[in-house]
Amino acid sequence: MLNTTKKLKWLLVLVLIFGGFTVYKLFEELAHNPAYQEHEWMFKIISEFGLFVSVIISVGYFHHWFIAAEEHKESEISLRETLAKYVDGILLNSIKRGFSGITNKEFDFSQIMQGLKSGDSVYWLITFDPRFKNKSRELENAIKNGVHFRMLILKADCRIGELRATETTGFNPHEFSEYSKLFKISLEDVISRIDETITGSLGVFVYDGLPCIPLFIIIHNESKKVDVYNSYYLSEPVSKMPYLHWETELKLNNLTSFESDHWNIADLFVDYFEKRWAMEKEKLYDTTGNELVEYNDFIYAPTAARKKCSNLFNV
Repeated sequence: MLNTTKKLKWLLVLVLIFGGFTVYKLFEELAHNPAYQEHEWMFKIISEFGLFVSVIISVGYFHHWFIAAEEHKESEISLRETLAKYVDGILLNSIKRGFSGITNKEFDFSQIMQGLKSGDSVYWLITFDPRFKNKSRELENAIKNGVHFRMLILKADCRIGELRATETTGFNPHEFSEYSKLFKISLEDVISRIDETITGSLGVFVYDGLPCIPLFIIIHNESKKVDVYNSYYLSEPVSKMPYLHWETELKLNNLTSFESDHWNIADLFVDYFEKRWAMEKEKLYDTTGNELVEYNDFIYAPTAARKKCSNLFNV
């Protein structure tokens, strides 16, 4: 049975490799045929997809049977560079622009939290997470381990929340509002256990505006790397959605690189969050520039670090 399965796997691999290459050659010729000039763009896409399948399967199995078996590190690095080159060229500069992959069916919050280290920073833009009550302990532990969180969450009982509720499966405006309140209460519960002896921090602004897209940004203190996870507000609660994963180097000058040849999607997401945060932070001050003593839409911990918690953490 095992040998039969292995043979079927090899047969499938050969079909994908040669089938993909056949599709590539066939549609490449059709794309250059004057008789089909009107559909040239479509033939080119199909042709490149066939090449993509052939190359990815070939390189993947070469890696599995030769490099991984021999644990030849230099060859593995070389293969990854070759693979990245093909992917980048075929998928329109995806690697160059920071694309790293797609998560599984649902965003694995626990796995991400376990990978955080003291000194790391997390920027989190979200409406609400209906399952967060079961995850709040992980957030608390990360803060106690020295991680800094800055969150933007949607205000309950606002018009934007009502609109979002109408398109979310399993929620009506009242339920959506109640879950939003519960989300904030869960955060306040975490805050109540964060004191001045803890090296991490948490700052949360409750916003009333366009949700845009859910963002989870990790700034690694040691490596100076930035991981960005983004999803979309569709018909499912965002906690049930897969996320796109982007990577970039930490930019210390805070300048947007979109006008250069080296712009990166992750940089744009970080820049967007920083601007949204600045908009909410302005509401902490009155018209004369004095900081308001009380502002209910800003919650934070430790309590003696209000100013620190209203700032984005610079590593």
